[in-house]
Amino acid sequence: MQPPDLCYLNNASVGLQSPAVSSHLRDWLEAEMATYPRQRIESAFWDLQATRARLAEWIGAPEAQVAFGASTSQLMGQVVGSLNLGGRRLLVAPGEWASNIVMLRRLGGEPPRNIELLATDADGQFDMAAIANQIDEDVAAILTPLVTSIEGRRYAVEALGNLPRPSQCPLIVDAAQGLGQTETNVPRLGCDVLVATTRKWLRGPRGMALLYVSQPALAMMHSNPLPELAGLRLDRETQRFLDLPQARRFDASDVSVMNQIALTAAINELQQITLDHLRKHLKTLTERVYELARETGFHPLLRHSESGIATIHLPDAAPLQTRQKLDAAGIIAKVCDTAAEPMNIRLPTTGTLLRISPHWHNTLEDIERAMAALK
Repeated sequence: MQPPDLCYLNNASVGLQSPAVSSHLRDWLEAEMATYPRQRIESAFWDLQATRARLAEWIGAPEAQVAFGASTSQLMGQVVGSLNLGGRRLLVAPGEWASNIVMLRRLGGEPPRNIELLATDADGQFDMAAIANQIDEDVAAILTPLVTSIEGRRYAVEALGNLPRPSQCPLIVDAAQGLGQTETNVPRLGCDVLVATTRKWLRGPRGMALLYVSQPALAMMHSNPLPELAGLRLDRETQRFLDLPQARRFDASDVSVMNQIALTAAINELQQITLDHLRKHLKTLTERVYELARETGFHPLLRHSESGIATIHLPDAAPLQTRQKLDAAGIIAKVCDTAAEPMNIRLPTTGTLLRISPHWHNTLEDIERAMAALK
């Protein structure tokens, strides 16, 4: 039987929605109920552009270069399907998400000639000198996560973005594990495309994601292969539908107002906490995971914490056994499947990989409780 109070340490999967966000949603719904069967003016004239402007400001992007979708995978698929990648090389970080790799092979007609790993050093970080030698006119695109999902590695994407690359070679960043826990400023990252979800470290709504596309990247793209009406306009002369200019061509037709309300509240709360305070708090907690892991004979995947993700290798434990121990102790954490990062050759292939991902609400006592459950 599970304890009555569950200790939630799986924010890298879905961020635990805070009471502040929940109360904001409750107040909105109560006002809606009180007005029925009439409609509130606030609902009738909810401004999607205001939500877009808030998120664009958060990532340092022009508002017109930000689009909304249902998930990072959906938006990544639209981007990959709009680029001409056939017959050329792709450079991909070892920690790239599995579905992104699959899309590179399946979408866009002719598949790439080769998918190659970006060079890394002995510690697993980018080897910029070696990468500079990898990049030539035959490279169609460079893809990397900002923070890896299993290891919690924060790649030096800013340095990667500063390397010279061909004009027709976009740098595509998956910030699903970065947005909300590390600086995600697209001019500083030097990227052409960025996708991210709102449900993880922002602790915002599920079913909502954002896409940033630079103007040079848009110029490389052909028509959106999966358009919705929100991303199209009707040309009166030809009576043909055309993609809207800028990132709006990728917009979803139906963006939930409740999701927008939750997202706005989540951004407001994170701004009050401040990203700097959150990072320091997460570092304290994840370093404690590493410390206790070493004392117990487990192995942290990284030498030091680089994000709010702390993943440890339990070499002699079976995944099912680890899940059962966590369940019995009321701990919600992630037993990882290495298939999620199929090109990451640094991941152990035996035993169990356990990812602990705390957030602002977690304490050192939570970490100690989780680690004690593994003994």
